[in-house]
Amino acid sequence: MDFGLNLDPNQTNSFLQKMVGKLVDALLPVLKERLLGDELMTREQLAAWLQVSTDKADESFIFKPGFPFYMVGTKKRYWKRAVIKWIDENQCTK
Repeated sequence: MDFGLNLDPNQTNSFLQKMVGKLVDALLPVLKERLLGDELMTREQLAAWLQVSTDKADESFIFKPGFPFYMVGTKKRYWKRAVIKWIDENQCTK
């Protein structure tokens, strides 16, 4: 591949490896969060993760129909991966 950088093949390969490494380093935390985010959160932890007050979390998320939760005894808990999926499926498009 020629990217117009006037590099010899070894320099081009080295450049591409460095760029791919930087891209992977940047994307890996996001991918881990999206794919492995299986933390079980309390209402307060959920609100903090969403960066809203607990009242706003209740209004905008928790009390919405179909919002995912898991019962631990008599307490609701929220799987992060299920919340991410719910948000993805229920986001506004306007």
